[in-house]
Amino acid sequence: MVIRFLSTTLVALAAFGCSAQEEVYIKPGLLAASITYSPSTMLNHDQRNFYANGFAEYFLDQNFSLRGDTYIFLNSQNEDAILKDGLRSYFGAAYHLTKGNWDGNVGLQTGISFMNTQITTTRAQIQPSAALRIGTTYYVWKYFHFFANMTYTKSKLLVHQRGSLKTDELIFSAGLGFQIQTKKNK
Repeated sequence: MVIRFLSTTLVALAAFGCSAQEEVYIKPGLLAASITYSPSTMLNHDQRNFYANGFAEYFLDQNFSLRGDTYIFLNSQNEDAILKDGLRSYFGAAYHLTKGNWDGNVGLQTGISFMNTQITTTRAQIQPSAALRIGTTYYVWKYFHFFANMTYTKSKLLVHQRGSLKTDELIFSAGLGFQIQTKKNK
């Protein structure tokens, strides 16, 4: 389903891009943001989770940006879910390969995770976490874009009775984002 969605979106964007304007929107000072519903799969457990994902990204130049992402745990597809609630928040840099208004990017972020589990009564604790993200974006107009990202999150949850529990996940996010140009054109 995800592959079909991405394929359809990319073909539609390519068709629109061929007939659309020639103005390039990826410039220094671009501030982009979005909020979306993101499915995930845990890599160390047979679990499927859902997050509300928001990001804000600021372009330093056409190839580098600073980006912050936050993932808020909403629910799990599994009846015997490991996570009860949680939050992950990251900040880091991204490298962009751009061609016109197409943007392929990869980013590395460090951050924190704050999670509770269903399997213990231990209180949630803040733990260090890291994320590696790869994505693509098409800037349709000066105020909005379409994006798709795959993020690998590395984190763990301390469970005193059992030690630590790996909570690494692959999180997919896609949707409509918005942007504004914060610097005037020269």
